[in-house]
Amino acid sequence: MSEDPSTETAEETRGAYSWIGKNVTKPDALEKALGATEYVGDMVVPGMLHGKILWADTPHAVIKRIDTEEAARVPGVHAVLTAADVPGSNRFGLAVLDQCALAEERVRSVGDAVALVAAEDEEAAEEAVAKIRVHKEHLRPILTYADALDPDAPKIHDGGNVFQHTTVRKGDLDKGIRESAAIVENAYHTHRMDHVPMEPEAGLAYVDPSGVLNILVGTQYPYRDRRQIAPALGLPMNKVRVIQAPIGGGFGRKDDITAEIHVGLLALKTRRPVRLVYTREESLVANTKRHPMAMNFRTGAGADGRLTFLDGDIYGDTGAGVSLGAYVIKKAGIHATGPYDVPNIRVDTYTLYTNNLTSGAMRGFGVMQAAVAHESQMDQLAHKLGMSPLEFRLKNCLKPGLASSTGQLMNEGCGIEATLRRIKDYMSARDLRFKRPEAAS
Repeated sequence: MSEDPSTETAEETRGAYSWIGKNVTKPDALEKALGATEYVGDMVVPGMLHGKILWADTPHAVIKRIDTEEAARVPGVHAVLTAADVPGSNRFGLAVLDQCALAEERVRSVGDAVALVAAEDEEAAEEAVAKIRVHKEHLRPILTYADALDPDAPKIHDGGNVFQHTTVRKGDLDKGIRESAAIVENAYHTHRMDHVPMEPEAGLAYVDPSGVLNILVGTQYPYRDRRQIAPALGLPMNKVRVIQAPIGGGFGRKDDITAEIHVGLLALKTRRPVRLVYTREESLVANTKRHPMAMNFRTGAGADGRLTFLDGDIYGDTGAGVSLGAYVIKKAGIHATGPYDVPNIRVDTYTLYTNNLTSGAMRGFGVMQAAVAHESQMDQLAHKLGMSPLEFRLKNCLKPGLASSTGQLMNEGCGIEATLRRIKDYMSARDLRFKRPEAAS
């Protein structure tokens, strides 16, 4: 193919994209179907120890003391670690270093790791974990949006419980309201959601003869993992090697640190290979989720069916750690109008710390939550104006030449109109019609 795209022939262009619209066999499909793929949880190496984590059993507390003596005496146990044993900064996080490898001073979520054990077998590791005693003083948990916004509530982190406030502004909101023949106003709530990958999180770590800590893990981003692992373990970057093992499902979950730092700590302490595999329960409790959001939307349209304004507030619960929450919730605000041309916009988003489980990346990245609100608003406005919801969307969808809520000019990648027309053709060909809901009696 020519280096200059402008000199490409039609035949070269067709060849470059010949796979579009075709069934393509995945290179790893056969080994996956035969069960031949080796995941971290399947790996066994000579001299390997088994790791286990003691999780917090409360969402918010001050740690007074941790007793590990009895756990350390369990036969087969080689290490019992707490925050005092972390050789580095004991902080990690994708956007902000607001998570502890092992909880120190405070527990901020039931998904916080408090102590680690490495033992000859899983049974000994589990027995040792059960014998660790954590003495703590319970604090008021921040579990709701109202709790997080309460100025008198305990601060989960030093900066307060509102981590970020972002705004989207376009046009003249008051003008849009005056021009509206129909206005609908509603509150929407989306729930916390787990990715539930078939492979639970797992890591295998060992120190090689050159002194490099090797960590095999099913991760979506090995280099970003290393940037978090090395400072927490007190190692230079060139002494940490992250090997991306086969991933049995990620969907955004394995963007974040899972087992990497914990197996690294145990391998450094014992100088033995250590494997740590989460149970399904641990996977559900300890790892990131899709953000729950509370959304208040007021949307208007003129008598001609044209959208006139959107006035909205979005509150996102990012849990005890930001992860990528600030970007997810900000993006929900950017996409609050959906694929529609809205001339007048006011949308505010709030990223809130709570003592719930940390939320992070998940497919859709905030856009899915916003769609619950904006698509419901479209249906209700269409109903109020006596229009087909499909025709209402066709009238208002973004088209090439129009601009998004943030001023981005639409181009040839704007396919919503073509998609809606295909739906219209499909319905027409099958004589399908929208039925207006019956009025409540």
